[in-house]
Amino acid sequence: MKLLTRAFRIAFSNIKSSIDVCAVSVITIMLAFSILELFLLVFANLNSLVETWNNQVQLIVYLDDSVSKKDQNKLENLITNNKNVKASSFVSKGQAWTDFKKTFSDKAAILDSLGFNPLPASLRLQFTYSSDRLIYIKEFAKTLESLKGVESVEYGKNWILKFETFLAFLRLFLMAVGGLLILGLILIISNTIKLSIYSRKEEIQLMALLGARPNFIKWPFLMEGMLQALVGALLSLGVIKIVYLYMKLQFQDSMASLFRGVYIQFIPDTFAVLILLGSLFSGWLGSYIAINRFLKSELK
Repeated sequence: MKLLTRAFRIAFSNIKSSIDVCAVSVITIMLAFSILELFLLVFANLNSLVETWNNQVQLIVYLDDSVSKKDQNKLENLITNNKNVKASSFVSKGQAWTDFKKTFSDKAAILDSLGFNPLPASLRLQFTYSSDRLIYIKEFAKTLESLKGVESVEYGKNWILKFETFLAFLRLFLMAVGGLLILGLILIISNTIKLSIYSRKEEIQLMALLGARPNFIKWPFLMEGMLQALVGALLSLGVIKIVYLYMKLQFQDSMASLFRGVYIQFIPDTFAVLILLGSLFSGWLGSYIAINRFLKSELK
């Protein structure tokens, strides 16, 4: 405990004596983490949007105009007996046409001039949510398509699969960017600590000659690097919080009107904690590389 207290006191003194160099290092770290957190902010909100859409996934069964009552009853019984179906509703041809005309009310004159209703009756199914829901929706859709009286089925599988593929790519991209930024931070911190070490070269050599152990020499520099990285990460979270509040103020109403139930979210707490832990690790590693090299080359 005494070693850590002493290391913290010396690290703080070192930062005060070279405040300009440390400020540049902290700002650079802040900018690097801000880039990563901006990607995380976008990813978190895209993920939330997909989850909302997934909760609203429907399977629409379009019926032939010539479907018999017997075939329709058989179809409805099959749907009722499926434990994964949460709710179902029947939309007649007339109701479908009325809803369509309400949606495109500005084209009402053109629609009325058709003189007939081109839309089929349909059954709309909602499913209980689970991680493998799309799999059993796909299987049930194949079963329904083979039934007599069914014209076609639709559940938006193409855009869901494409969007999930995009999210998988985004996850890999974030991991790659995060890895490169961490590597860059380690190099930045290592070079900053190297400057601090060489400014105290004679002092370190004297401590070594007096018999100071390597850990006694290393810890203040390790603490200095960790403090710089932690302060930079905390500042970056503050910057992204401001960006988040601006986005929420400017775009939340538009998001709510376009995507019902979707709200702009901040970076999840788990990611924020990982960022802070990552900053401490990169600060420690960068400092360790710098002080270790110095001790090996100068104090053989």
